[in-house]
Amino acid sequence: MEEDFSELNEQQRQAVEELSANILLLAPAGTGKTNTLACRIANILAKEKALPEEILCLTFTNKACREMRERVEARAGEAGSRVVVRTFHGFCYDVIKTEAKRHSDLFADFTIFDETDCRGLLKDILAAEWPLMAVQNLVAQLKEKRAAYGYYSEDAAEDYRRTLAQLIQKEAGAVKALAVDDSYHYYARLFSGWQDWGPSLTAEYDQRLHGLHGLDFTDLIVNAGQLLAQEAVAVKWARRFSYINIDEVQDTSELEYGIIARIFGSSRLLLCGDYFQTIYEWRGSHPEQVLRSYQQEYHPRRIVLHENYRSTQVLLNASFASLQALFPERVSALYPDGLQAVSQEHGEKIVFKGVMDMAEEAQWIYYAIQQLPVQDYARVCILTRSNRYNKDLSAYFRSLGRLQPENQRLPFMLIDEMKFFRRQEVKDVLAFLRLIANKHDVSSLVRILNRFGEGIGPATIRKLSSAEYRRAGIRLTDFIDPFARRDGDPFQLLQDALAQENIVVFDVEATGVDTTRDEIIQIAGIRLGKDGSIKQEFQRVLRPTRRVGDSVRVHKMSDEWLAQHGQDPAQVLQEFCEFAAGSVIVGHNVTYDLRILGSHLARLGLPQLSYICYYDTLDIFRRFYPNLPNHKLEFLGDYCKVSHKSSHDALDDIKATAEILMFALQRDIGPQSAQRREYFAVWQEKFAGLAGLIDSFRQRAGDLRPWQLLGKIVVEAGISEYYTQHKEYQRVENLRDLFRQARDLDDESIRPLDAIERFLRFTTLSNTELDALTKKPQIPIITVHQAKGSEFDYVFLAGMQAGTFPGFQAEKSGKLAEEERLFYVAITRARKQLFVSWCQQRYGHYVHQSPFLATIPRQYVQNM
Repeated sequence: MEEDFSELNEQQRQAVEELSANILLLAPAGTGKTNTLACRIANILAKEKALPEEILCLTFTNKACREMRERVEARAGEAGSRVVVRTFHGFCYDVIKTEAKRHSDLFADFTIFDETDCRGLLKDILAAEWPLMAVQNLVAQLKEKRAAYGYYSEDAAEDYRRTLAQLIQKEAGAVKALAVDDSYHYYARLFSGWQDWGPSLTAEYDQRLHGLHGLDFTDLIVNAGQLLAQEAVAVKWARRFSYINIDEVQDTSELEYGIIARIFGSSRLLLCGDYFQTIYEWRGSHPEQVLRSYQQEYHPRRIVLHENYRSTQVLLNASFASLQALFPERVSALYPDGLQAVSQEHGEKIVFKGVMDMAEEAQWIYYAIQQLPVQDYARVCILTRSNRYNKDLSAYFRSLGRLQPENQRLPFMLIDEMKFFRRQEVKDVLAFLRLIANKHDVSSLVRILNRFGEGIGPATIRKLSSAEYRRAGIRLTDFIDPFARRDGDPFQLLQDALAQENIVVFDVEATGVDTTRDEIIQIAGIRLGKDGSIKQEFQRVLRPTRRVGDSVRVHKMSDEWLAQHGQDPAQVLQEFCEFAAGSVIVGHNVTYDLRILGSHLARLGLPQLSYICYYDTLDIFRRFYPNLPNHKLEFLGDYCKVSHKSSHDALDDIKATAEILMFALQRDIGPQSAQRREYFAVWQEKFAGLAGLIDSFRQRAGDLRPWQLLGKIVVEAGISEYYTQHKEYQRVENLRDLFRQARDLDDESIRPLDAIERFLRFTTLSNTELDALTKKPQIPIITVHQAKGSEFDYVFLAGMQAGTFPGFQAEKSGKLAEEERLFYVAITRARKQLFVSWCQQRYGHYVHQSPFLATIPRQYVQNM
């Protein structure tokens, strides 16, 4: 069926209809890029050039990702909903989740720790008071550079030392730029100290984070890169996609581009972007190098979109003239035909307003908004260079509002660095949900204890997290584990099960590693005797309904072989459930195996496996041997000198797992038993109330939808009552918003536990609060960085004085290119009218208007 693309202009149609060549699509602000990409995907599907699952579309922000998905579904219907649309971090998450079980020592049930959680972890490790945000940025930089330089040995601290030495030698300025105090001034003592203790701190941070089943945002990129550096993994992912589209390529760092380029394979590529909207150089975005590499290696056809659908003629002509003044040679090279406004509306001139100080600036903006012909205030935006300026403006707006009759007050919304899912009350609820999903999530437990724990203060938490407790094999989360509390030792149940010959070690092979859709093709289990010998053995091959695809490279079982030798899945899985019923389950990275087993049983309409609890040998060895180079089953097998080698055959793997389990039981778990009991006896009673609460939530998590469980948590954990008693009613309203979002996002086709994992992934990877504007008509006060990809009818660009925009440091260093591009992004956010204001006085000193304003021709300006 032919698609109708008659509404597209000539250049857009070229991008949509060119399906055999690679493309470099240059798309300035407002030129209909998103619609063009959606039409291209619809055309690929209509021409049957690829299946929906064979099309990958990568974007930079969650907002852009959501808009792209909605446009594709509107164009292509049900098939469009199956196209793989991801942010770059989301795609990296998929790669790690898919490959962690077989190709790394990362936990299959890993949790993403957000910025706040990671700062808390760093605070625990740091021996002295250092600016946490700066240290966090330095850690991320060091981890990224280690990946870029490829320094990976068995000594992480030494790798980081080599990385930092090379970084200081090559780019000392990049390190100095992050070595700042809490006022963002260069901090020489931190720069010097970082060279002494930074590498060892980063290595310890990684070890602690990964031991807690956690990854941070940098880990998503770095670990995906490591996995895709393995040829077999890269080939597998490259074969998945026939078409790859990358949006906002100017915001992609060299490291990110190098990672994604590993799966280009023979796919048809489209890279889309606008050099002049590059505003992330501080995080490694260098579009010249990325575009140069792409053009040299893939020889793309270059298509330029030059018709603007967003702005009035005045706004477009003014912004393009400014761009030409700022970057004359580059604009002539990239956009030789200029830009043309599709709109016939001439439009209002840009309003310039100079004021004495911020108080007068806020007053002028407030009264100007009141005069606008709008009822939906979400169509108005206040834009500045920094969060600090926004906070000061917001305070003035609140004061002005108090002077107004209540029905005439303007509804402002300060969107600062505290995004919706990072808000205190939201993170409180999500901490319970994360702890339910991941019983090892110490960070979430600490948050809960700090806010709601009774009789358990920071000193107790520090004591229970100390090195002596860790050496005994105790983790803070053990104190809320029902079996550990019953026995006074987190490993007593495991030791008893061995004595009773009631341990079943098991492993599965599957058609893939999506636990919600893939199917088990081999399942094996062994029941251990008291001495670790094999008492009973179970091994079956199943006949799947899905093709095995590239997973055949791992387990060597083809579709044809399975069709001939495989047995009925329902019968085999029922027999395994009977074999393992009532046992203590053990496996290496076993949460993956348990999840896919549970999901497969649910899809077959069969009862779940009934077992007492599970132990993970990956977790055991990370506890007792945190300093090993890695914790893969193959490595641990060599370390423990096992007789059975891991081979990606389910039976071989569980025999190796059984041997390393016996090694840990005899060398570590047994000898430390008395010490653990002593520690537990002192503290476990203090955790009784919270342990019972968490256990009750966990028992219901398998039946309730995520939004239903959230409702129970808010009420039964006393979170709503806590904030109501403190008269923080806005926080209570935010909890209602969280409940509604969870309900709206829920996919009832997947079982509750999988839905919880999916929702937690969404909340952690979300990086914008602008979505809330669709529910409440509020005026956002945002930075230019936060406004990227958004548009508004009326934009107030405030704080346009020298020293603020461009910033003082940028002026002082002469590095103005990114500030100039940021200014261009700012003045292209308006559809109808732009208002620009600046102060003549800041901090008691007289200042001039920003030099950037001189780049806008006077014919487009009205001075107030």
